[in-house]
Amino acid sequence: MKLAILALEGCMQSAVAGIADILTLGNHVMQLRGGKARFSWQTLSLDGKAVRAGGGKLLAVDGAVSKRTAFDAIIVPGSLVDHLTAERLQPQYDRAGAWLRQQHAGGRLIGAFCSGVLLLANAGLLDGRRATITWWLQSELRRRHPRVDLASDAVLTQADRLVCAAGPMSWVDLLLRLIELVEGPEVAKVCADYAVIDTAQRTQAIFMPLGYMLAQDPLLMKADMLVRRTGKAPITVRGLAQALGLSERTLNRRFRELTHEPPQAFIMRRRVEHARTLLETTAQPIKAIARATGYEDESSFRKAFRKLTLLSPQAYRARRTMRAA
Repeated sequence: MKLAILALEGCMQSAVAGIADILTLGNHVMQLRGGKARFSWQTLSLDGKAVRAGGGKLLAVDGAVSKRTAFDAIIVPGSLVDHLTAERLQPQYDRAGAWLRQQHAGGRLIGAFCSGVLLLANAGLLDGRRATITWWLQSELRRRHPRVDLASDAVLTQADRLVCAAGPMSWVDLLLRLIELVEGPEVAKVCADYAVIDTAQRTQAIFMPLGYMLAQDPLLMKADMLVRRTGKAPITVRGLAQALGLSERTLNRRFRELTHEPPQAFIMRRRVEHARTLLETTAQPIKAIARATGYEDESSFRKAFRKLTLLSPQAYRARRTMRAA
């Protein structure tokens, strides 16, 4: 596996160093197991010169990006810059986006995490595709790129050789997924085990502060939290109204004002969104996913899922697996 790390001004230095450390550990493990080193990598900047990382330190690179450079995968780290600095750096983002479009068109896998996902979106690579980004940048992504199919709960998504990871430290999940796609799940598992990395299924929802959620829209965010945290016990419109301290009539009126649809549709959308994430990121059987998303009846789950996605759960999972390849 040949990996390129795209270092732009303001990038997260910890990710660049951490990726190199895990790949070095992976090579060491492969050799201990009687094999050969499988990973090589380079840190590249747009012009081949060192860049100033987000923490202010100068970051050395191995070379410049070029059309002739051949890699299996490219990682785009997130940045640690304020809005004024981001505006000043827009020309470099545009140049980087153009290069990434060329690389993706040439068959490369491209992964980004945190604000690096915005760079992929700005380049037009995520239009019509499923993606995730850290919870505190989701509003910006929705506003600037409404054509992106945002998986708000997901820590990791993959579609059409594009892998997105959510938070500033999610480069670990991103790297392991790229290793899995290029070298296979066994190699990825070995790397995770030796690095003592938890690969269990997670959701961003558990990290979202309640204050942030309520600030977006108090009623909808609280309703969203209630639906997601009911677990296997399905929540009804009546139960949601009671939990929110509203009558069913008032709840229906407020939801039509805010979402232009009844609360039952809101509940179904949140359940199906959770199911999509589980189908993409786990091997759980359909029956288990139905129960995990609040459906006691598997046939009801299948009907609701098909209504919103126009696909059966099995077809959705198969298509996502095929598109990720």
